[in-house]
Amino acid sequence: MNKVLFFCLLLFSNLIMSQYKVKFGCDGMALERAIPKIERKFDIKYSYADSLVVDRRISLPEKEYSIDEINAEMERQTSLHPEKISERYYALVSFLEGGEAKPVQLNEVIIGSFLTDGITKSNQRFLLSPQKSSVLAGVTDSDILLSLQQLPGVKSPNETATGLYVRGGTQDQNLILIDGIRLYHPGHLFGMISGINPNIVKSVSFYNKAASANYGERVSGVIDIRTSGDLEKDVKVIGGVNALNADLFMQLPIIKGKLDIQVSGRKSFTEVWRSTTFNQLANKVFQNTDFRSFNDRNKFRFYDFSAKVIFKPSEKSLLTFTGLSINNNLNYKYKIVADSTSNQQMQIINDGYSLHWHQQYSKAFSQKILAYYSVYDFQYSKKQVNEITSNFEVFKKLNRIVNSGAELNFMSLLSPSMQLDYGYQISGNDVSHLFNTYNQDVGIDLNQRQLFNVLHSVYLSHNYTLKTWRFQTGLRYNYFARIGVSTFEPRIFVQDKITGAFALQLSFERRNQFMNQARENSINDLSLENYVWVLSDSGKYPIQKANQFSVGGIYKKDHWLLDIDGYFKTIDGITGLNFGFFNQNENQTSKGKGFTKGVEVFIQNKSDRWRTSLTYSFQDSQHKFSGINHGSYFQANNNIAHAVNMNLNRKWKKFSAALGWFWHTGKPYSAVNERGMTESFNADNLPVYHRMDVSCEYAFTSGKVNFKTGFSVYNVYNRKSLISREYERQYSTFTDLANERYEKQDYYSLGITPNLFFKMSI
Repeated sequence: MNKVLFFCLLLFSNLIMSQYKVKFGCDGMALERAIPKIERKFDIKYSYADSLVVDRRISLPEKEYSIDEINAEMERQTSLHPEKISERYYALVSFLEGGEAKPVQLNEVIIGSFLTDGITKSNQRFLLSPQKSSVLAGVTDSDILLSLQQLPGVKSPNETATGLYVRGGTQDQNLILIDGIRLYHPGHLFGMISGINPNIVKSVSFYNKAASANYGERVSGVIDIRTSGDLEKDVKVIGGVNALNADLFMQLPIIKGKLDIQVSGRKSFTEVWRSTTFNQLANKVFQNTDFRSFNDRNKFRFYDFSAKVIFKPSEKSLLTFTGLSINNNLNYKYKIVADSTSNQQMQIINDGYSLHWHQQYSKAFSQKILAYYSVYDFQYSKKQVNEITSNFEVFKKLNRIVNSGAELNFMSLLSPSMQLDYGYQISGNDVSHLFNTYNQDVGIDLNQRQLFNVLHSVYLSHNYTLKTWRFQTGLRYNYFARIGVSTFEPRIFVQDKITGAFALQLSFERRNQFMNQARENSINDLSLENYVWVLSDSGKYPIQKANQFSVGGIYKKDHWLLDIDGYFKTIDGITGLNFGFFNQNENQTSKGKGFTKGVEVFIQNKSDRWRTSLTYSFQDSQHKFSGINHGSYFQANNNIAHAVNMNLNRKWKKFSAALGWFWHTGKPYSAVNERGMTESFNADNLPVYHRMDVSCEYAFTSGKVNFKTGFSVYNVYNRKSLISREYERQYSTFTDLANERYEKQDYYSLGITPNLFFKMSI
């Protein structure tokens, strides 16, 4: 009887709310402006992608409306369906969203503002929108990879933008895509800043668990970057400058409503003028090397360029073509002794192209076709010349990846609450590296390897909602042609909204990786680049296999948010050189396995002007290798046991500021005795690390031009933290060849580093 009464009361209250009327009106108002007004009037919220509301308008004669009447008019005038999720939440559903068919109600925004504006959480996915992001402490100009580091479970113990360690995984275990193009070196300045221009980015999807079955190839995080696919009515221009580079973005409508062209570029001016920001970054990167200072002769420069063609022949069809180039170039020459010079040159290139075709055959069925091609090319040489005799000696290191592939993907909407995604993917990888040394008399190949593999994959994903339950299941099949190995990868994500404020989440995934970075013998002076990409084989480098199980809960009420997630990961097929518990020039390769268990806690409180958050992460990563440490587990090289992030954001109209404090326990390291023997495997830990960052932004408008300016200060109180300890094998004398001798090298954190930026857009 009580249940019947409760149901009747609930039904009655829903009826009352749906018929509750308020006075409202608008005349040809842009939908993106009308929605916030409707939300305030009716105390509701709409979730939608920005691309849905672009160029849509709504007209409502001023009178009293119920929310049902408003939604009916919105659907009639804009062809967007407001799908009711709960009493206060609606999702705008479209079947052609930026070239990607996606029923929005199946990807409900669970957390609408995570850490800062412009970051949301939808089920197991974090979604970053750089163009809408508010300021983050220590982050200049919406750097994408630096922004990701402030999310729970993401760490960069070496203080680089690209060195993302996700739940115990290494940086090479992350899949990084930009419009389907694979990125193998997505950074500048040896990874200190992102190589991805934020001006071109519409959204960044980040997964740290239960990635959709259409993602493969890596065993850790997924970073799927999408550039804007929206057509513009007028020319759009964004330009800016900071203490390291200048950038420019332009979108030109060629045929209005049909064809647009985007071009963008960023270029360093460090070869002309070296700011305090650059000098601080260079001091950190080149510590323990022969690189002392840069000038007009010794230069480090970088650039990234991109172009995109957007063609929309009909309302149900969209074609895009993307091209990009990321380039880093170093040229450094100095005297060793009076009559001898050393010249070190390095170039890192990551170029790529992709072609997308999306076709919407009906509201319930669509197709996406992707073709892509990318090239990663690493070249390093160290040349020593005697200026009197002209004798020379050169060491050269090369690493190259040629990657191409195609995908055929389909989406079937079986009902408003059930969706199937399925498809076939094929990719080819040609991976090679070469180490050689030569002089005026002879040349010797020290190490050479080239392998080619074709990967075939078939996947199926099933998304389903049932009352308060949400299920996302998937299965991926891979066939590695070179070694004739098949793998199956099940994925599952389950969520139950137990109450209006609390949701429980469970997930499991299995993933495989057939290409990874291995540390190799090198005699260069650049410790950040002493690795090469290699393909898995049936011997030295096996396929890596990982499983992850996680359980967590989200509690959101009023201004408070609590997000807790615990996880357990296992990995098999790792090699000793990948994780660097030996010295950086060790020859031995050992196969092993490991596990990571951890807990992530995120607490947030926000108001209209203030936002405070606290993140705590516990992680225990352990590895085990046969024949090492008596076959017992020991800490992984990247293990950070405890980490705490505290953030404070404040807004004053057009001015915003952020303050962040970051603390974590030190990395483990192995001790080596005078005889070159390892005394312990990562049994000791470096001292704790902490720093404070601050960032400020001010936005204003003059006529049709929008301006934004600001600054950031990294490591405000200039703390010098020990972040890494390595033992480098010495070869200074003939005796060193027979008797191992090592030199301890300590690497310290980045000192106080200010940065300024100025940006304008039309």
